[in-house]
Amino acid sequence: MARFLINDYIVHIPNHQMNDAIRNSMEGGRYEGYETVAVKQHIEVDDRVLELGSGVGYIAMQVASRIGGENLLTVEANPKMVPVVEKNLAANLIEGVTVINAAVVPDSFTGDHVTFHMTAAFWASSIDPTMVKKWKSTKSIDVPAVKIGELMQEHEPTVVIMDIEGGEQGLFDSPWPDHVRLLVIELHPQVYPDTVIKQIFDQMSATGFTYCPKGSRGKVVVFKRVETTP
Repeated sequence: MARFLINDYIVHIPNHQMNDAIRNSMEGGRYEGYETVAVKQHIEVDDRVLELGSGVGYIAMQVASRIGGENLLTVEANPKMVPVVEKNLAANLIEGVTVINAAVVPDSFTGDHVTFHMTAAFWASSIDPTMVKKWKSTKSIDVPAVKIGELMQEHEPTVVIMDIEGGEQGLFDSPWPDHVRLLVIELHPQVYPDTVIKQIFDQMSATGFTYCPKGSRGKVVVFKRVETTP
């Protein structure tokens, strides 16, 4: 089990779930760097946050430290990463976070499970086979499916943080509820065409959101709800 200290947070990762790129990112303090900037600039103490794609729990730690663990629901499709997330939260004395093992799917999805492609290096795993086709170690398993609309209704987040390795395509078919004020999303243009990115931007715009330069960088994009004047 490897141990890293990133911005005063303890991060444990099993050695078999790492590669050189992950280790270098952790040791250099660059892991989830853009998302970290967005969290620091936008998350407020009274927010309720829905995180899609827990990874090792690093962003969850930062969010829970700001809003309290009971106000964070984090969803991770990789069943091997769920105990890692829970271990890292405990190592940083963070309690109350709800961690769910499931893959987030569109409301139009009809099944109870979805095929998840699991790679040895945890950060490349995805429900999209395009993301994992270069990895010979990939194993495909069935994981529980949870609809985006159900998560929105049950948790009522004010902020959504999304990094699900291409699985975001299809989650923007329906308008987002009014209680969401901010979205932080990592896009994956290597997986889908520009039309999907356009759909994401168009749907957020139609729902009352606009692109926010503050906190956006590279593939990490922040959308904020436009405040209407009375």
